[in-house]
Amino acid sequence: MLSNTPSVDDPSATSGSVDATTGKLTEFLDRLACVAKAQTMDSLAAADLTFSQMRVMFALGAHGDGAESMSLNEIADHINLSLAAAGRTVDKLVGAGLVDRREDATDRRVKRVSLTAEGSDVITSHVDIHRELLRTFVAGLPEPLQVDLGAALAAIVDNEVDYFAGLHGDGMPDASARPFQDNTQKVTS
Repeated sequence: MLSNTPSVDDPSATSGSVDATTGKLTEFLDRLACVAKAQTMDSLAAADLTFSQMRVMFALGAHGDGAESMSLNEIADHINLSLAAAGRTVDKLVGAGLVDRREDATDRRVKRVSLTAEGSDVITSHVDIHRELLRTFVAGLPEPLQVDLGAALAAIVDNEVDYFAGLHGDGMPDASARPFQDNTQKVTS
C-alpha cells in the first residue's frame, strides 16, 4: 500500500518535520508573547523601569538569589551593553534601591552588584505574572491536551540529555554538544 507520508529514512521527512514543528512552536510562542506583552508592559510601568534596567535585574536574578553578585564587567558582557551604559543603568537601580553595589572583598577596584530584597521582589512579581499566565493557559486546555503537552515537555526537560546545552547566544545549535539519541516512544495498540 502506497502512502503519502514520507518514510523515516527520507531526509526530506525529517527536514519537513523539523520545519513544521519549528513553525508551530514559533506560532505558539508568538501568540503567547502577544498575550503576555500587555501584562509585562504593565509590570514594567508599575515598577517604573526601563528595558535595560529589567535586563540587568534579570541577569542578577538568574545569577543567584541575591547572595551572589556580579561585577559591572560581567553584567555588561551578560546583557551586551557597553561598560558605560551598564554603569549608568546600575547607578539608576542603586538609586531606586533595587540593587546594591559594593567593593569586591579581594579587589577594591572591582564593584560587585547584587539585588536588594526589594529588587528580588520585583523579579519574583514579574516571574509570578508569567507563571500565572501560563497556568491560566494550561487550565483552559481540554484535559487530553493538558496531558499531551505535559508529556511532551517532560520528555524534553526531564531527559538525561540537556537539549538546551547545544544552543549558543546566536541561537544556533552546536551539533557537537550532544550525541543524537532517539528518545521517541513507540505507540502500540
